Amino acid sequence: MMRRKDREVTDINEIKDIMNRCFALHIGFNDDGHIYVVPVNFGYSETNGKFTLYFHGAKEGRKFDCIKAGNTVGFEMDCDNELLSAEEACGYSAYYSSIIGEGKISIIEDSEEKTEALNSIMHKATGKDGWKYPEIMLKRVGVYRLEVTELSCKCHKKK
Repeated sequence: MMRRKDREVTDINEIKDIMNRCFALHIGFNDDGHIYVVPVNFGYSETNGKFTLYFHGAKEGRKFDCIKAGNTVGFEMDCDNELLSAEEACGYSAYYSSIIGEGKISIIEDSEEKTEALNSIMHKATGKDGWKYPEIMLKRVGVYRLEVTELSCKCHKKK
């Protein structure tokens, strides 16, 4: 339950606009009782208000081991950060836009789906479409899908 309902964002187009402005997706894994948070570049798709986030990485290491474990993860992304000053310390605040949630991560194995996911990541980063990837690279790179099960968006804008 969001405490500051006046800052809640529910419009899907505004959520996508905020997501487009966020540079990194921070994923929080439960790694055998320890919290492990990793920032990644990301892309996304949205169908009927349901988001799927995509990212890539090595097929080895701590992040990959956490992904293989298949546990639910938490995630966060934010942008538009600016300090709002005041005369007294308790009056300080910040402008921001943020999205938090949780979901289930899985490994994408299919080359066609990998290509679509990588194109989503590249489009978000560059604004360009139609990227091509050598088959050898598609086999080597790990590409991951985070199916969002819960999401909330909050924004404190300048007036």
